Amino acid sequence: MAVQAVSGIEIVSVAEGWRLSCEQRVRQPLPEVFPFYANARNLERLTPSFLRFRIRRISSEPLATGTLIDYSLRLHHLPIRWRSRIETWDPPRRFVDRQVHGPFRTWRHTHDFRSDGGGTVITDVVLFDVHCRRLLPARVRGWLLSDLQAIFEHRRRAVERLFG
Repeated sequence: MAVQAVSGIEIVSVAEGWRLSCEQRVRQPLPEVFPFYANARNLERLTPSFLRFRIRRISSEPLATGTLIDYSLRLHHLPIRWRSRIETWDPPRRFVDRQVHGPFRTWRHTHDFRSDGGGTVITDVVLFDVHCRRLLPARVRGWLLSDLQAIFEHRRRAVERLFG
């Protein structure tokens, strides 16, 4: 089982693909943090500009179980369309989004929030896999994991700037 860790972001090979996990504590209390995440449009603020990430459509606001969110982005100059469904909506403790259309074979992102001494601990766990994983050259798998580490590191820094 290969493990890569950068700045608290860990990617571990699992039978179904990979598991990316990261945890971050911010000083603001949960009632101030969760509403930021409950607004899907704020995802643009957490995503690196090089991805040219844009939300194209949200099927219902406020977010709820079943909400569909359509995005577009560019990765290595390739245009990508992505649709996620909110699979679980349990404010202010957790929500789960799952890719229903996009570049990954599977992508299930769990966002957990818990109060911690006046602050909030934010935990992300992403279970993901790519099409034809076993046929991809090691170099391509390395690029993918490196890209995801960079994206989540950017997200960690953006959250730190927003919430301290």
